Amino acid sequence: MSLKRGIFYTFLTQAPTLVLFFGASLAMTRLLGDVGRGEYALLTNNAALLTMLFGLNLGFAIIYYTSRSDTEARASIGTAASLLLLNMGLVPIVLLIVSGSSELSPFLLPDGRTHWGYLGYIYLTVMLGLVNIAISSVLLGLKKFKALNGLSLLNAGLSATGFALLYWFRHKVAPTDMLPTVLFVTSAALVLQSCVSIGLYVHHVRIAPWPVRSWTTLRPILAFSLVAHLSHLVNLINYRFDVWVVDNYHGAAELGLYAVAVGVAQLLFYIPEPLTRVVQPFLFGQVKDEMLSRYKAIARLNFTAVLLLSLLLCATAYWVVPLLFGEVFRGSVLALQLLLPGIVCSASAKLLSTLVVHGGLQRFSLYATIVGAVLTITFDLLLIPRWGIAGAALASTVSYASILVVVLLVIRFRLSIPVHDLFLPKADDIRLLRNYASWKSGAQ
Repeated sequence: MSLKRGIFYTFLTQAPTLVLFFGASLAMTRLLGDVGRGEYALLTNNAALLTMLFGLNLGFAIIYYTSRSDTEARASIGTAASLLLLNMGLVPIVLLIVSGSSELSPFLLPDGRTHWGYLGYIYLTVMLGLVNIAISSVLLGLKKFKALNGLSLLNAGLSATGFALLYWFRHKVAPTDMLPTVLFVTSAALVLQSCVSIGLYVHHVRIAPWPVRSWTTLRPILAFSLVAHLSHLVNLINYRFDVWVVDNYHGAAELGLYAVAVGVAQLLFYIPEPLTRVVQPFLFGQVKDEMLSRYKAIARLNFTAVLLLSLLLCATAYWVVPLLFGEVFRGSVLALQLLLPGIVCSASAKLLSTLVVHGGLQRFSLYATIVGAVLTITFDLLLIPRWGIAGAALASTVSYASILVVVLLVIRFRLSIPVHDLFLPKADDIRLLRNYASWKSGAQ
């Protein structure tokens, strides 16, 4: 599939996907309330943490190598299979050690939630998350955008259907059982999504995922992924550290309010997500810089779209948030408004960082996240105890802005690419949009 068709179809998929995910989040939030939403945020954050820790960011390496050649694709798939087998035994050991420690257990599980089922939820989420990331990365490297878009729609549809049914029958569930029921619905949707992912892999890829034991094969792939992995680990602080600090200083109810603010703000990430997804295999697979002008046009459209939607959301948040989530979540509005400038910066950096990787300067992405992490820790500890979730949002905005600044400095002075034309739209961009929308008529 061509670049234009890939972007067109992926964006076409984003609208229903966004609506379905938002509907699922809305129903879940109303079912759980502020305290339950905070507990759910803690569990899902910890599952995401472990998925990132044990995944070694191998998905990024799979995209990079799969987009280059069939031989490198087989090597990266085999490396992912080896890592998955290792993690099947390693993850439960880590979970049992942490849950058995009175000092570490509160960081893994919400207060009073000690049943083994919660550990089972985390394990299932981590393992199936690793499988889905690997398969999606292979499909992306092979430019199978249609399959990926269908998978995104399925995932959103399963979540929306599950939570809609649960909301309809909510009166039959005791309040104390609501969080376990929500986790069961989430797990069921994840299992079904994983089954479909495996089916798509068998149909489209047809490369047997035999584990690789040769260090000569493993070494370059792991070396590439580990640099990105370190960046992701540090970046985890930027995205998750405020959750733990808010929970520690202000409790689950305040964390629930913050989770809604973050969840609504991060809906804007659905704009750079398809652009980054589609651009990566074309950018990594190019021989020269034949994509640079198109890449810059995409970057401008991305920044402009996120900026305009952020301004609209900021202006209407005081009425929209309580209307959708309930009056108790009006306390999320200020945090949401303070977070939006950071979301604009982060959405731009997310797309522009692929250019840094393509230029062979992946280590500078790590440096950027380190700068952001230092600022996150510093401002979270200074602002959250005093200002609560508003302080957390402000700290995140400062951190995201600093990451974008570092990425821009690298592009300008290390890659020698001007950055003045990466943000504001040009007249030619309108024609580009028309070409994307009319590719069936002959746009290529």
